[in-house]
Amino acid sequence: MRAVSADEFPCALARLDANGDLVEANELFLTWSGLSRESIPGQPASAFVDESPSDGSDLGLIRHVDGSRRHVLISRTRSGDGELLAVMDATARAAYEGELTQTWALQERTRARLELIIEASIAFSAASNETDLSRILAGTAARAYRAEKSAVFLRDEQDALHLVAGTDALEGAIDTSTVLSQLVDSGHVQTISGIEGAHAFSPALADAFRSSGVHSILVSPIRRDGIRFGVFACYFLHPRIFDSEAAPLADALAGQAAQIATSLRLQHQLEHAATHDEVTGLPNRRRLEAHLTEYQAESELARGDSVVAALFVDLDGFKTVNDDYGHHAGDRLLNEVGTRLRQAVRQHDFVSRYGGDEFVIVCEVPDIGLAHDIAERIRNAIARPYSGLPASLPIHASIGIALAENRSRDWDPDELIRLADHAMYRAKNSGGNRIDLAPSA
Repeated sequence: MRAVSADEFPCALARLDANGDLVEANELFLTWSGLSRESIPGQPASAFVDESPSDGSDLGLIRHVDGSRRHVLISRTRSGDGELLAVMDATARAAYEGELTQTWALQERTRARLELIIEASIAFSAASNETDLSRILAGTAARAYRAEKSAVFLRDEQDALHLVAGTDALEGAIDTSTVLSQLVDSGHVQTISGIEGAHAFSPALADAFRSSGVHSILVSPIRRDGIRFGVFACYFLHPRIFDSEAAPLADALAGQAAQIATSLRLQHQLEHAATHDEVTGLPNRRRLEAHLTEYQAESELARGDSVVAALFVDLDGFKTVNDDYGHHAGDRLLNEVGTRLRQAVRQHDFVSRYGGDEFVIVCEVPDIGLAHDIAERIRNAIARPYSGLPASLPIHASIGIALAENRSRDWDPDELIRLADHAMYRAKNSGGNRIDLAPSA
């Protein structure tokens, strides 16, 4: 039988002496290590063969002199005073294990992401308004990305961004709202890492990064069905490279927040519609009654010697406008009257449409004199000409005033309105365009 040469074995072989140094090796070992046959003797095997690598694998490594490495299976057998080292190629197995590790890591990230999204959904649903929702989103985003700071900016009626919750890490260093608007103009999540990345966007942002200590930023638009609610931003004061999971997670958080914001706005619109007049936009009778009840309950607090005044306003000539020019003209008139009432009273006075062509104003005054002054301003404001109505059809106001002392705890809101209503009818029956005072409530 022919003897088998060491170079014919499908593995790398090396013989070691008692000290663990290489004595000789076959061609495959030389190829994998990069050693020449002449340089083998005396080389420590541990310099080229590592049975306990630090990469977490249970496989060994054989190192090439050029620094490259190969995953291997290693077997040692006693041979005389030394050992015979057999090294099998395990590249395919290492690749497979690497794929398994990546798959497991991805599954773990996905699981963690789903848990975070579920937790965020529960937290968001507890928000009672957009400010509360923004606070929850800012905290959730900071935890999700391990960001040192986070912030939520919402858009106002002029589409400008304003900080609502969290901390703006770039405040004072740059106009953050303008930068964020530019970043999310595309409608997608944007990330910037490092000073160089910031400089590629704009030199001013790079300067802001330097002065504020920000290293990286993630910005996500909050939008749904064409409505741009705002943006949330995460600021990192440490080096941060964003992986492929960063944007989808931000999209999910922003999407959930936008969904809740949509519901909150719809709820607010429904509540507003239930308590406000559609024609004038003023609080309606229902809201007036609630306001007076709240005010009466608060009158136990120290208010000094002030009084609460109810001014009941009825339009003289309104029926003629409706009859001769139609209800559209009547609605336009009511809308204009509502505007004039708001302008005639003080900022903190309560103006409401009671029904039809009747309005009620509630105000806190020191005495009857100021209440009468406010009523006179209202009477003069309503008497001014109206666009679209002839001068031969003047509009005036009959106003009744009723007062209740704040320091009295037992005044009745309903009785206050009733007395003001009766005073208004006395003014109207006396010819209109005048003011009448009711006895104290």
